[in-house]
Amino acid sequence: MAKFFVWVRFFVLVGILLAGSGHVGSPGVIYEGMLGPYRILANVNPPDVIPGTATVTVILPENPKGITIDAKPVYWSAGLSGTPVSDPLIPVADEPGKYELELWFMGAGASSVHLTLAQGNEFFEATIPVMALPTAQNEMPVNLGLILTVLCLFLVVLMVTIIASAMGDSLRSPGVDRDIPRSAQKTKGIIVGTCVMLLILWGGKSWWDSEAENYSRNLYKPIKGITQAQVSDRGNVLDLKIDKEELRWGNTVRKMSYIVPDHGKLIHMFLIRKESLDVFAHLHPKRIDSLHFSSILPALPAGDYHVFADFTRFTGFSETIVSDLTIPESTPFQLISAQFPAIDRDDSYLISTSIDSKKAVQMLDTEFLLCGKPGVRIDLAGGCGAMWQSEVADYVVGKLYSLDFEFFDSEGNPAVIEPYLGMMGHAVAMKHDGSVYIHLHPSGNYSAGSQEMLLERFATGNTGFGQLPSGIPFMDSVDRVISLLDQMPVQERDSLLMGNSGHSMYVNPEHEEHAIVSFPYAFPSPGDYRIWIQVKIEGEVVNGAFDVTVSG
Repeated sequence: MAKFFVWVRFFVLVGILLAGSGHVGSPGVIYEGMLGPYRILANVNPPDVIPGTATVTVILPENPKGITIDAKPVYWSAGLSGTPVSDPLIPVADEPGKYELELWFMGAGASSVHLTLAQGNEFFEATIPVMALPTAQNEMPVNLGLILTVLCLFLVVLMVTIIASAMGDSLRSPGVDRDIPRSAQKTKGIIVGTCVMLLILWGGKSWWDSEAENYSRNLYKPIKGITQAQVSDRGNVLDLKIDKEELRWGNTVRKMSYIVPDHGKLIHMFLIRKESLDVFAHLHPKRIDSLHFSSILPALPAGDYHVFADFTRFTGFSETIVSDLTIPESTPFQLISAQFPAIDRDDSYLISTSIDSKKAVQMLDTEFLLCGKPGVRIDLAGGCGAMWQSEVADYVVGKLYSLDFEFFDSEGNPAVIEPYLGMMGHAVAMKHDGSVYIHLHPSGNYSAGSQEMLLERFATGNTGFGQLPSGIPFMDSVDRVISLLDQMPVQERDSLLMGNSGHSMYVNPEHEEHAIVSFPYAFPSPGDYRIWIQVKIEGEVVNGAFDVTVSG
């Protein structure tokens, strides 16, 4: 029992620290926090090939004078003792307070960008978790390929000529005319030289193909799950199952028994109806076993859905399970949905207008809410409202924005925002075609739990991958902690999960008299996006949706 309460204390701490960073197609890591006395906004775009360079951007809104900022990559496996010397970030011309740097990542794995700010004799540090993972296998540019081909042919001809001359003309004494035997010997040299060079080229190609195949096997791929909607005595149930083979990545196995609570939940699952994007749900499945999770399914319209399930491991590594779900149109299934509307107290869903306004919205006796755009106020449940306070007319790819949303109560006054699962707000952004999905928080999209574990790891000086707890007892302890948190009153639990998080409680000084929740983000690719926002007002989770077009 004493050991159990040790785990309780540990996982409550983890629940406070974690700010999960589930994503698909949006690899950038965004951090909003403190670097010494200064609030910074940082954006790290990790390389898609390893080795490769990451682009690090740091913005200090106060633009302090007399400072320098350095950065270096620090791997979880290597620790501080195995890191290179820091490189200085360069101030960006005509953009006061903005600094940039290209930083090399030489290997794959859980890593971080370690920032150091120096001002006079004072030094301040911050660690931003980064998953350095190979996600692409780049093709050689055509022009470069042509140049290298020409140079290769030139070197081959040159080498064959050297070998032929060594076997022929180089053996002829000065002043002696060429003869038939020497010419025959030179011809043999040409044949031998050509064969040798062909063997070298064949060997080089075989080595290259082997390296490319090995690299391709180690490309990071999200875990694919199998999601089904089923009828049970509890109503309609959503089941998520994972094949063991999906957990194999390169030479490692991603064990599901080592996942830890994130905001008091093991899994944060998001359902989004395909094509129309008019249905959105945020669910929290319970663990049946290490590869099986289940959740009550709310009364959602029939159709095909995207499924994204975010979770975090003991090592701080955050991932997203991707899947598809079909909710059937059969009448008995829909009647059961209406008969058992109760869902988890932290689950919520929204039915809004379709991205194709000409398409009818199908509902199960559920009111739907209009979707908004930047600068347009929309209605939320319970008479509340929300507005995207956008200061730009057009959003562009790669630029770091603060997505500011203002909330109003039923009387039109600034709403009182309450903690929701340990944060002042949650948001999900998805590109219309489903190629980009990201789960956002006011602190950014990194895992603060990963950050804390990296810092503790560096402080110990440990290296390698040894010190993991035993799998099954660890999983049982986690489940007992989750059960304990679920039994707590909501306000007590959310207050506990909030902890002393400065990110969650930060108030923008430009909007002190408004109820503003901000989400820092940089859109990774051009196209049309829908953004769902979630906050808690008067004890209820309210949802809203906004559309935005991002240009290249």
